[in-house]
Amino acid sequence: MATGSQPDSAFYGFYDEYMGEAQTKPEVYGYWILVLGLVAILAAAGVFAAGRTGLLGLSPAALTELTLILAAAGFPVFLLGTVLQLPLRRRAVPVAVLGALVSVAAVGYFLQIYPGQWGVGKTQGQLFLAGYGSGLALLALVAALVPVVTGRRSYLLADEDAAAMGWVVEDETEARVSDVLVGEADRDGVFAVFPGESGWHWWFVEQAAVADGTRAYDSQTDAEAALEEIKAKVAGASLLEINHAAFRLYREAGEDGESTARWTLVDEDGVVLADSDGRYADREKAESAVNLLKEHGPGASLLDVEDGAFEVYGDGSDWRWRLVDENRGVLGDGPQAYEDRDDAEASVRSIREAARESPVMDVEQVGVELIEADGTWRWELLDADDETIAQSSDEFDSREAVEGSVRRIMEGAIDMPFLESGSPAYEVVEGDEGGWRWRLVDADDAVVARSEGAVPSEESGRSVVGRVKEVVADAPVVELDDAEYEIYPEGDQWAWRLVTEDRETVARSPASATFADPEAAAAAVEQLREEIETADRIEFDSAAFHLYEADEGGWNWRLVDADGSVVSDSGQEHASREDAAAAMNTMKQHAPEADLVEIGSAALELYEAESEWHWRLVDASGDTLATSPGRYDSDETAREAMDALSLLAPEAETRQMDAALFQVYVGEGERRQWCWRLIHPDGSTIARSLGGFTDRESATEAAESVADFAADAAVHTVEDIAIRFSVIEGEEGEAWEWEIVDREREPLAVGTEQFPSRDAVATTARLVRDNAGGASVFAVDPAAFRLETVTDEDSGTERWRWRLVDPDRNTLAVGARTHESRESARVDLSRARELAGGAGLLDFDLAAFEVTERQDGWIWRFVDTAGNTVGISGPTFESRSGAERALASVRDVLTTASLLEIGSPAFELHEDDGEDGWRWRLVDTDGSTVAESKRTYPTRREAREALGGLREFGPDAATETQA
Repeated sequence: MATGSQPDSAFYGFYDEYMGEAQTKPEVYGYWILVLGLVAILAAAGVFAAGRTGLLGLSPAALTELTLILAAAGFPVFLLGTVLQLPLRRRAVPVAVLGALVSVAAVGYFLQIYPGQWGVGKTQGQLFLAGYGSGLALLALVAALVPVVTGRRSYLLADEDAAAMGWVVEDETEARVSDVLVGEADRDGVFAVFPGESGWHWWFVEQAAVADGTRAYDSQTDAEAALEEIKAKVAGASLLEINHAAFRLYREAGEDGESTARWTLVDEDGVVLADSDGRYADREKAESAVNLLKEHGPGASLLDVEDGAFEVYGDGSDWRWRLVDENRGVLGDGPQAYEDRDDAEASVRSIREAARESPVMDVEQVGVELIEADGTWRWELLDADDETIAQSSDEFDSREAVEGSVRRIMEGAIDMPFLESGSPAYEVVEGDEGGWRWRLVDADDAVVARSEGAVPSEESGRSVVGRVKEVVADAPVVELDDAEYEIYPEGDQWAWRLVTEDRETVARSPASATFADPEAAAAAVEQLREEIETADRIEFDSAAFHLYEADEGGWNWRLVDADGSVVSDSGQEHASREDAAAAMNTMKQHAPEADLVEIGSAALELYEAESEWHWRLVDASGDTLATSPGRYDSDETAREAMDALSLLAPEAETRQMDAALFQVYVGEGERRQWCWRLIHPDGSTIARSLGGFTDRESATEAAESVADFAADAAVHTVEDIAIRFSVIEGEEGEAWEWEIVDREREPLAVGTEQFPSRDAVATTARLVRDNAGGASVFAVDPAAFRLETVTDEDSGTERWRWRLVDPDRNTLAVGARTHESRESARVDLSRARELAGGAGLLDFDLAAFEVTERQDGWIWRFVDTAGNTVGISGPTFESRSGAERALASVRDVLTTASLLEIGSPAFELHEDDGEDGWRWRLVDTDGSTVAESKRTYPTRREAREALGGLREFGPDAATETQA
C-alpha cells in the first residue's frame, strides 16, 4: 500500500517537494513544529549575543529574562517536533503534546515570577522546575523511556503500517502483493516488466512455497533472526538419504554452556521409533546406552508389572530394593543397602509378609497402640507425630482385656471433665449399682465430704450440691446431747421437731398446727415439756367418746375413730359435765361400741390405723400438741417411741434452726471416731464427712474448713472417667502433669510429659478429650504403616508420606513420594499396601523391556538393573497390545540399525506416512526439525530436485517482509 501527502496543503506541498513523501500527518506537522522550536532557540542565542553588545538597549535583567523565555519555550517545542517524526501510535501523540504544553505553561509561570520571586530555593522556583521538568519527562517517556523499560516498540512506537495509525491519505491505486508472500497460497504467479537491450520486456514468473518453518515466532524480528540462522544451516547442511533404521546421536549445548548428548532411533521413513528420554553428560554415555539397547534389546525379557513388583537393583557395590507400580513408578524404597543381592531379596520377602498383616497407624490427632511384652499387654496414647503422650497405668493379661480398657477410654473421652488438684470441687459421679452420688475434694486433692445417699439422676445430684453450696458457708458447728428441739421455718410459718443426736426424729409438731413465728413455736415446745410429765397413756383400737373440760370452764365431747380422726364433736360448750355427758349419750346410740374416755389432763394416745401404729399427745382440752414422726410396725415399737418421748422431752434444749449447721458426733463402729454431718434447716442430712477423726476438735476443724471453701467450689460431673491435672515441683520449678482417672479417682492412664503451665497441659488434655473417641487402635505386629510429615528442602513446606516401622520404630520401608495433603498420602499408602502383599520380584540380568501406561497413552521402555530408563518408545499407543506390537517391530531393527552422529545440520529425504510420496526435512544438531518441505512429491527425484533449489538459492535469497 502506498501513502502520500495532501496536495492542497501548503505544509504537505513544501514537505513533499523538499523533504520527500510524507507517510503520516504527525510526520509533516512535527517537521514544522521542530522548525518553530529551532527558530526560538536560535532567536534566544541571537538576542543574547546582540544584547551583550548593547545593540538592543536592554537591561541585563531584561536581557536574561528574554533569553531564558525564548530558549525555555523553544526547547520543548523542538523536542515535540522531533518526537512526532517517530512512527507513533495514536495514543502517543496526545501524551507528547501534553508534555510540551505543560513545559510551555511553566515558562509562562516563570514570566510572572521572574526576577523578584525567582530562586531555586524558593517555593515559586521549585514549582516552575517541577512543572517544566514534568513536561519534558512526558516527552522523554514517549521518545525513549517507554520502549527501553518495556522492551516493546508497540507500546507507544508503532509496529504496524502507517494506515493503522491513521492520519494518512491513501493512493487510489494499490500494489498487489503475492499470495505466496503473505502465506495465503502455496502457488501463484507474477508478471515482471523490465528493460532490456532492445527495449522493455515482460516475464510471467511462477511462485511456489517450497519450505516451511516448523514453529511460529512472537514477532517479526524474531522470525527474521531465526530465518538468518536457517539460511546458515541450509548453507552447511549435508544430505542424508534414509533407507534403513538408524540411531542418531545428537549433541547440544545446555543453558550452562556444557555440551550434552541424546539419541533417537528412526526408521527408513524418518519416523522416531525410540528416544533416549533424557540427555547424557557426554557422547560416550549416550553411545553406551545405544550399544546396550542394540546388544541386549532383541532378546531382553518383557517385564510384567501389571500388579506391581519389588525390584532389586545395584547401587554401586551395594544392592537395594524398591516397590514399583504397574507404570514402574516407585511407591516405596528400602531404607538400607545390602552387600549382596541375596540379602536384598531376603529383605523383600520379609517386607512382603509384613505388608499383608501390618495395620495402618492412621493417627490424625491421637491413636492408641497396643503393646505386648512378656505375656502381658499395655497401651499407649500417641499423637500425630508418633510421640507417646500417655501410658496405661495397669498391665493386662490378654489382648481382650487391654482392648476393653481402651474402649472405656474411647467411649468416655468426649465427656471427660477436667479436674484440677489444688482447686476444691464437687464431683458428681454415677455409682456402680446405679444412682448418682457426689463427693467434695479439697485443695489437697483429698475427698473430705460425701453425699448422704444416692439420687436417681445427675441432675438430682447437682441439685443436692446446689443446696449444700447455698447453706454451707454460714453453718455453725454444734454438738447435740441426747436430744434437742429444733424450731425451723416451714414456708412462711414455723414448726418444731425433737431429734436425737443420731438425727432420729422423736416427735414433731402436728402438720395442721404451724406457728406464725419462732416464739410461738417455742411456747408450744414449753407446753409440751410441761404436759409430757403428767400425761396419761391411753390405748384404743376402736372409736371412743372423749369427754373433757374446755379452757373456759365449760365441757365438750367428741367422737374419735380408731385412727385418731375426729368423727363428730359437741359443736358447743356445755355448762356442766352432766349436760355434756347427756348430749354425748344421745350420740352414743349411733356408736354403741365406742369406748367412753374422760380426759382430765394431757394424754399420750396410742392408736392403730390401717394396720400401722401411731401416737399423739393431746392436752386436757383435746388439742394435739405433738405427733409421732412416722408409722410403727407394731404397738410395742410405738410404745418404745412414747417412752423415748417421755424420757427426752422434758430436758431437751431448744434451738432455732433458721440456717444449716454442722453436727459433730461420735460415729458407730469399734473405733468410735468423731464425724460431722451438714444438716439442712428442713432437718435432712445433705452432707457428711468421708472418714472419722480422733477427737471432737479435729472433727470441728474439718467441718469449719469445709465451710470455708465448699460454697465456691466448682462442680464436675464424672460419668465414668475424667482428666485430672496436678502440680509438682520439677527440675526447673513448678510443673504440670495429667492423668486419666475413673469415677473412683483411680488412675487409668498417666501422661508422659511435664508442662510449664496449666494452659500447656490443658492443650494436650483437650487433644485427648476431643479426639480419643475416634482414635485408631492398632498393634505394631509384626509392623505397622504410619503417615508422617516431612519438610520439603526446596520450599520449606510440610508434606506427607508413609513409613513402615517395626515395634521399636525402626524403618522397614518408606514412601518414595511426598504429598501436599494427608489424604493424598493415604491414597498412596493404600496403593502400596495393596500391591506389596502380592508383588512379585523383578528378575533380569542387565536390562529388560516393560510396557506402562501414561496419561496420554501406553509406552514401552527399556530399563537397566539400576532402574534407569535407557530408552522409551517415540510415540504413545492407545492400548497395551499396541505398545507391545510396536516393541516387537523395534526388536527386529535393533541389530541392523546403524549409528549416525549428527555433527551439523542435515537434510533428510524420507517417505511420507500419511500419503504416497516423498518429503524432506532439515534436522538440526540437537535432532529437532527446523524446516520441512511444504508439500509431498510423487518421487524421490522430485523431492531431491526441490531440495536442490533450496540448497542452491536459499543461503543468498532475499527476505521479503510483509507488513
